[in-house]
Amino acid sequence: MPPEAALTSPPSRPRPSGVVRLVPQAVTPNHISFFRLACAVAMIPVAFSGVSLGWVVLLGFSAGMSDLLDGAVARQRGQVTKLGAFLDPLGDKVLALAAMVVVLHRGVIGWPMVIAILAVEAHAVLIPLLHICRQLIRRQPVLPAPKVTPSLAGKVKTFGMACGLGFMIIATWAGWTSLLALAWMFAWSALLLGAVASLDYYYNWFKGVYDPGAAAKDAASL
Repeated sequence: MPPEAALTSPPSRPRPSGVVRLVPQAVTPNHISFFRLACAVAMIPVAFSGVSLGWVVLLGFSAGMSDLLDGAVARQRGQVTKLGAFLDPLGDKVLALAAMVVVLHRGVIGWPMVIAILAVEAHAVLIPLLHICRQLIRRQPVLPAPKVTPSLAGKVKTFGMACGLGFMIIATWAGWTSLLALAWMFAWSALLLGAVASLDYYYNWFKGVYDPGAAAKDAASL
């Protein structure tokens, strides 16, 4: 190869490693995300159908593992897309909602716990609504919509709640009392972190952090 060609040729992408190598090239990260959504949604009718709760555990486990896989495939193959960035957190929310419906149906949790879980997730809806109201009062465009970047507390809350609700389902299926106690510990810890994260999100909205052009203004002030 001539020296000029070697200088102008694009760098080769590292070969996928680990379990990513087992994923066929035709399967994209978005395919995996849609699979996770399908598994999560299917948990609800399966739980209400009266069959063994083990099928719900299998669907939840598949959804959880696919959550780890789609990100790894996207990064190693360079297939990060805007659709994938939207589907990934959506899959997490739908999976948590499905697990919550299952444990509510089985009587593991009551409506007060459901209300508490929804309260710490309400920022995802309330902040866009508050943004629209404020922009209309200012007589400014409502688009683009505010983009709320998850904080560390929010990410840990999501993981903790997923573990808590998942452990509740497994403990109910297997009859493991000790695991159920651990599940409640995860759930209450996640609620506490969720409350902290929600207050931070609302405070950032009040300060205008999520306003259009706020990031550009911060960069210009540096």
